[in-house]
This record gives sequence, C-alpha cells and structure tokens, in this order.
Amino acid sequence: MRHSLKSIVATALVLVPGLAGAQTVTEPSSKVAFPVQVAPAMGAPEALAGVGIRTKTMLKVKVYAFGIYVEPAAAREKLAAFAGKDATALARDPKFYDALLTLQVPMTLRLVMTRNVGGEDMADAFDGALRPRVQKVAKELPGGEEALGTFRGMFSVDKLTKGTVLDFSCSPDGMLHSTVGGEGKPMLQSKALCWALFDVYLGAQPIMADGKRTVVARMPEILAGR
Repeated sequence: MRHSLKSIVATALVLVPGLAGAQTVTEPSSKVAFPVQVAPAMGAPEALAGVGIRTKTMLKVKVYAFGIYVEPAAAREKLAAFAGKDATALARDPKFYDALLTLQVPMTLRLVMTRNVGGEDMADAFDGALRPRVQKVAKELPGGEEALGTFRGMFSVDKLTKGTVLDFSCSPDGMLHSTVGGEGKPMLQSKALCWALFDVYLGAQPIMADGKRTVVARMPEILAGR
C-alpha cells in the first residue's frame, strides 16, 4: 500500500515527554527514540530536524535508525527564505535540500543501530556510499578521499551492536567530530567528507527516499523558533 507524504511525515513524529521536561521523537518502524536536542562536542546545542530508518535488501531488514540535527539560530538565519513553509512543502523543494547541503548550518547526523553489524561491514557500506560522492566534488572540495581513509578507521571494531549510537557533527568550516558508542574519534577537517555524509541522506540520490522527507519533518518548527 502506498502512503501519502502527509501520512509518512505524521507517523514519523511521535513526541514522548521524558524526564525533567525532555522530549524524544520515536522513529516508528524501529521504535528508536531520538532526543529533540543534543549537545555536540563542538558548538551550540542542536535541534532534531527529523528521523528515518535505513533498510537493506528486498526484505527491508532494518539496519539503523537515523536523525539529523541542526543548530536552530543558524538555521533561522541561513534558511530564512524557507520559513513559513510546512513540512510537505519543504520536503518537495529541491532548493531547500540544496541550501541544507551548503553546510552553512552546524549539523549532526545520528545513527542508532537496530541490529548487530560487523565493523568491517559498516565501514564497507559507508565507503560505498561516500567514495563516489567525494570523488564527484574532488575539484571543488579536494582531499575528501584521504579523509575518507581516516574515517573508515573509525569502524575498526569487531561489531557494532544493537543500540550503539554513532554521531557525526560537522561545522560550516568542514570540521567533523565523530563519536562511536560514546567514544570520541579524531577530528577531521574535510568539507568534502562533511558534504558527502549529509548528501547520502539529503541529496538528489538518497539511500532512503522516504527518509529524505521525514528527516526534515520538524524543520518548520525550528525555522519558526518553536
């Protein structure tokens, strides 16, 4: 059965009051809860723009849930042209995604594993998604492949177990800070790699088409300052 964009966006956002007034958004397919705000290792707190689920094979095996966070004040300044549009309008606007991918706004990509995956398998998956992208922008943003080699080393573990959280935070100048299972990884300076990471989920050929829409479902609230 096919679902409308409006129904996809609505089911993706389940707000659950938490302790001390905190809130989470639950990705409905995996039941993974994402906090509506995170405090990256660098910069100001960021707000959750939306969530999605990564599946593989025709059986749609769930691999991880993902969410994207943006720094609210910077988003309202740099994306002011999109304020007042609802989630459906934003999700259908290529210019909105293009604006996000200019990386003028600090952003964080959070992955939460929904099954056990070998570290080498995860490294291969990222390499397959990121390498063509960093090669595509090599003239404008050089150094991406070298950074990707270092990035691959972040997955030098036997297994990423169910529930493991991976955070990748990028600043407008291309500084990438990563944590895997709560362990901080070496900082990387690479605008190419930062762009490629978010292009995987927000670009013209995202790994999950529905996720590209639901992962920006809360942007109208952020741009409105709510």
